[in-house]
Amino acid sequence: MKIIPLAKNTVTYSCNSYLLLGDWNRIGDINVVIDPGTDDSIIPEIERHSTGLGKVPVDRVYLTHNHFDHAGSIELLKKRYGARVFAFTDMAGVDELFTDGGFYPAGDDLLEALHTPGHSSDSVCLYGRSGQLLFSGDMQLLVRSAGGAYTRQYFDSLLRLSALRIETVYSGHDVPLTSGVREMLRESIAHVRNSEIVGERP
Repeated sequence: MKIIPLAKNTVTYSCNSYLLLGDWNRIGDINVVIDPGTDDSIIPEIERHSTGLGKVPVDRVYLTHNHFDHAGSIELLKKRYGARVFAFTDMAGVDELFTDGGFYPAGDDLLEALHTPGHSSDSVCLYGRSGQLLFSGDMQLLVRSAGGAYTRQYFDSLLRLSALRIETVYSGHDVPLTSGVREMLRESIAHVRNSEIVGERP
């Protein structure tokens, strides 16, 4: 799977968007955009890339959550490419809901949708097992010190991610993290354990 970070709009606040293609752009590969952002600024970028002869440049849009800086442009991509939009919660423009633990095609690979509430109630991370990579959206993976309060759901989400083999993280707003992911998650869990955890497990 090829992962192409698309440049963010420098004028309007937006998120990191990613174009996922198959390594060879075969006709059966599924071209995906993760979190298209606020407006149509990624469309010229998408169209500068070779997305496969005779293929739709974007078959699907996967949302990590429903905040406007991640999802504001879904109708523009639907209109331009006829893309189907997937998210964990129903909202205008969403065609299909993710199932927690379900597998979804991306390029020539599969991503697992993991419900990881914390930043928002509908947050998902998308995990590529074969590449040991994670699209984390706005899930907070780094907790620098103990103190403050965290929800039980957020803590459980951290625990869930820490059980995975993750070598690379593609986040919603930062540069890709390519080393030390497991160590970072262990430290974050330790800091949260030594903070206030509010709420009960469902």
